[in-house]
Amino acid sequence: MNIDRIIRDVETRLAGLDERMRSEVVDALREAIARERRGIDPELTVEAERERRQQAEELRGALEAIHRPLSPDEALEEVLKQLGRVVTLDFAAIAGLEPGGVFRVLAVRGAEGGGLVGSAMVGPLLDAVRDEPRPAHVRDSEAEGVALPLAGAPALRSWVLLPLLLEGDVVGLLVAGRQTVDPFTEEEVLRARAVAFWAASALRRGQLLEQARRYAAMLEQVVEVDQRVFRGDQPAAVAQAILEGACRIGTYRGGLLVLQTPHGPSIAASAGESFAGLVGRSAPPDLAATVVRRLPAARMLEVAESLGTVLPAEQTYLVPLATADAHIGCLVLLDPNGETPDDRPMEAYASHAAVAWRHASLHHGRP
Repeated sequence: MNIDRIIRDVETRLAGLDERMRSEVVDALREAIARERRGIDPELTVEAERERRQQAEELRGALEAIHRPLSPDEALEEVLKQLGRVVTLDFAAIAGLEPGGVFRVLAVRGAEGGGLVGSAMVGPLLDAVRDEPRPAHVRDSEAEGVALPLAGAPALRSWVLLPLLLEGDVVGLLVAGRQTVDPFTEEEVLRARAVAFWAASALRRGQLLEQARRYAAMLEQVVEVDQRVFRGDQPAAVAQAILEGACRIGTYRGGLLVLQTPHGPSIAASAGESFAGLVGRSAPPDLAATVVRRLPAARMLEVAESLGTVLPAEQTYLVPLATADAHIGCLVLLDPNGETPDDRPMEAYASHAAVAWRHASLHHGRP
């Protein structure tokens, strides 16, 4: 209904009346129409419309801020900052989905959240959000018996998990919560989902940049190993360079390089204080893997016993070194974080390293 047009039509019809009387009639008409509209829909008021427009402006400003030129880390921090502008909350976090299906926290904002970056989020609720991507809303965690699946996070009573979707695929998770029983309304969830939509693209940009960084680091280490071979370094030095390069590519805190010899697998290089003094020892069969796999922490205790030393009780990542026609050895990398995006370039690196070491051993003698 075009109210202004109706009022103008009435004013035209009352043109013959006295100015004061015409003004009184029009004012009475406006009041009657406003009363009728409020009766039909109480939300159709000037104040409600003004509030809607203000919320729309806040949301538009938030989305513009997210897309400003920022580094990946700054972009995720900006997402959480802008989420706090459109939704009242005490805690928020963004987690990226890793190849093994684990959500790992990348950015946190709110009470007691500073030490959570890098933590893994696991649990049946997260599996459901990943497999059937739709929000999970907990109105009262104590009453429902559902705790936020993030160890070390503040005690949140009301929270929501929003999957970050990009072209239909889940790339991450947005967490928003409150420390009191204050469930998120449908309107608040809608505003948070708008931020989540743009957060997914910001997260994906960061993931692609990080992937490029990993492969650039891998290529740098391949070149470093190749240069050592070309200048004639001894196989022992090349073996140490291969292991140190592997540790630089990922977040591995140390490890071993086990090579096949006529007398069985032998430790040819070590990195990190935990593995110092093991070079030259025979390696147990568990460390001479011919396929990519992970050795659980409990098994590492048995490996340490067979080596007669003390090793960290953490899982290790075993990456074989092999050429087209021979198995060369295995990288044994301390990897408590489990499967991460660092693993894919590591497998490519191991293939290049195997060729480099074989060339060094053939042309410069065996260690």
